[in-house]
Amino acid sequence: DCAEIEGLVLPYVMPLMRCARALARTLAGTPTAVGYPAMPVTVKTPAMPAVVSPPPPGYAGEWHEEDIAGGVVARFAGPDGAGLGFALVGPGAVGRRTDLAAGLPDWL
Repeated sequence: DCAEIEGLVLPYVMPLMRCARALARTLAGTPTAVGYPAMPVTVKTPAMPAVVSPPPPGYAGEWHEEDIAGGVVARFAGPDGAGLGFALVGPGAVGRRTDLAAGLPDWL
């Protein structure tokens, strides 16, 4: 379950749901454009949960990792310091998903 849009492979269900919702609104008479924000993927494993939101293709930057109690937080920042992606591993880290995702740029 994934979608290829403008040469990008967007995994799992969220891109499909965004497209279906926009299509439904359009067919119901309200033309609606489809947008694709950063869509973090959650890996649901009991022993070591993880959430990954890679940076959009073609963006320059560096990964910065931080060990925290119960996990690791890795952030991908552009040259200007803006957050472009992240990886969260461990029960102590995955709770930061919402805050980190809010600051990411749209993919399309």
